[in-house]
Amino acid sequence: MFALLGLHGSSGHPAFIRNFIEKLAPGVSSTCPEGTFADGDGFTFFRRRPDFSIPEEELLDLARDSVAPAGFVCASGSETMLAVGYSSGAIFATALLAVAPHLFVGAILLRPQVISEGFAFPDLSAKPVLILSGLNDSRRQPRHALQLAEQLSAANADVTHHALEAGHGLAPDDADLTLAASWMAASFTSLLSPIAAIGRK
Repeated sequence: MFALLGLHGSSGHPAFIRNFIEKLAPGVSSTCPEGTFADGDGFTFFRRRPDFSIPEEELLDLARDSVAPAGFVCASGSETMLAVGYSSGAIFATALLAVAPHLFVGAILLRPQVISEGFAFPDLSAKPVLILSGLNDSRRQPRHALQLAEQLSAANADVTHHALEAGHGLAPDDADLTLAASWMAASFTSLLSPIAAIGRK
């Protein structure tokens, strides 16, 4: 059985993603670390440049630190994990997939963005990845989720992408939760019973 790794967004706190995970998979082991850097009223897992671009090599180095023996991924005590990231946490989740694909069974990426235009993932054969983007997201361009889906598919990941009637925040009708629950039930049969029940609500 794998555990869930929740990664919150910029200026955020673990409580946000923990609340999502507890509704998504009650009773499943999970860990929701706090971002490394202070950011506004909260924390973040990496810092953007002044022009808001993503410092690719710095991001990947931080991801490598996170999967090192002293990092928070290994500290969770789980051999394999499903990454569940929101916003910049979703970007950090893709970095973790890139540097340590063997530690992750897949990922749920809420409002993600590509690390870079030409980023290439290592082989992710058969790893399921769910992308949930917002059609009215003021912080993302429509192409961002499509580009990420293409990059992941090029690495042989099993990608599912839904563009929701939502902004950067979670959809008010719980569409993110419902779709994530259905996707998990279909992708990981060992969790079918508890998760399918959520998806039917």
